[in-house]
Amino acid sequence: MLMSEQKKEKKRSDEFRQTLWFVIAGLLISLMLIAVFSRVIARISATMTYDTTMSVKKNMLQEYVNNMITYLEEEREEYLLHYPDATEDEIEEVLLQAARKRIYGEHHEDGAYMWIQKVLNYDGGDDYAIRLIHPNLSDTEGCYLSTNEVNQMGMKAYEEELVGVRENGEIYLNYAFKKLNSNEVTEKVTFSKLYPRYDWIVCMGVNIDDLGHYRLQAQEHMRAYEMIILASISVTWLILLFLMLFVYRKTHIKAFEKKNKELKDKLNWDALTNANSRSYGEKQLEREFGEFKGGKLNTLVLMMDVDFFKQFNDNYGHDVGDQVLRSFVAAIKGCTRASDSVIRWGGDEFVVILQNIPHRFQPEIGDKILDAIRAIEIPELNGERQITASMGFAYFNDSDNDYKETLARADEALYEAKESGRNNWKIK
Repeated sequence: MLMSEQKKEKKRSDEFRQTLWFVIAGLLISLMLIAVFSRVIARISATMTYDTTMSVKKNMLQEYVNNMITYLEEEREEYLLHYPDATEDEIEEVLLQAARKRIYGEHHEDGAYMWIQKVLNYDGGDDYAIRLIHPNLSDTEGCYLSTNEVNQMGMKAYEEELVGVRENGEIYLNYAFKKLNSNEVTEKVTFSKLYPRYDWIVCMGVNIDDLGHYRLQAQEHMRAYEMIILASISVTWLILLFLMLFVYRKTHIKAFEKKNKELKDKLNWDALTNANSRSYGEKQLEREFGEFKGGKLNTLVLMMDVDFFKQFNDNYGHDVGDQVLRSFVAAIKGCTRASDSVIRWGGDEFVVILQNIPHRFQPEIGDKILDAIRAIEIPELNGERQITASMGFAYFNDSDNDYKETLARADEALYEAKESGRNNWKIK
């Protein structure tokens, strides 16, 4: 009997030890799995945040470069209006000075800046191009460039850039370069686009080492939640697993979606004028055209710009020019509906999308907008200049293949309004 009880006690003791080791092993395995899994989540979250931020940066660089090329074309047209007999060499020099003034006058919080170089030989080699404008290397302006040059990342950046713009007209590049107003060299992302009229390559870039903070912040946040999860592991492996998924879903995914939405909303607006951005406008026009083809009532498209806008910048300064643009947009919004869209297309050119406008009301709308713009008062102008606009209207037509054909007619109408003395509207 005693031996039987001793055997039972030994069996219970062995079962207890087995259970204890099983629990300890389970806790250790759970700890390892959760630690590994949480670190994987941290890396994924950080990478997603980093990639989204990088995408936004690239889009901003592309938009600034496209705006610069649009600005140069507008400056060229304006100069030819005053000097129709000017040679291309004379015009190129004028545009170079205008670009230099604008580039050196711009300041971006993230250290981004723009530069321009002129291609002399599309086959590359030594002296294939000349540096025209470079605010971070101003003492080298006028120097020749070589596609044989190798940078600190071991790449021939000039050669890669030349091949990209030669074959595709534009290219994104990553390479090592010093920061603006600093000798510190870090990785940089740039967007380069060919301005073929004068063989210029217009570039804009930003050093991206500061984006690494997003990765570090995401990892630090995840570590904090990891400690909470690990502290609760004594409850059960299943509860910890659900807690980890809950924390991840409620924090990282939700925070990422919110951040992504904020960045997306930012891209839909022009910060200077509070008008919609061109990228937003293109999507809206495409959507409106699709609805028109589906039987929706017609949409009226208006293209307009400020008459002689360059003179406001030249005579009163860019701050006044900016105020003119802001007041211009406010005036348009004041006589259109909330459902309509006012889009900054580039420089002082705007596109307005007016939904469901019968043809008989179009003249009234045109006159109303012109009157609102004429009524703009800016104290800095001291009553010396009246702000006016030239406008071109066009409706979607059944024969149009896409909204761009409608926009082209509106642009033709705008040109006719300018030819007719400006401060008026035309419709095509």
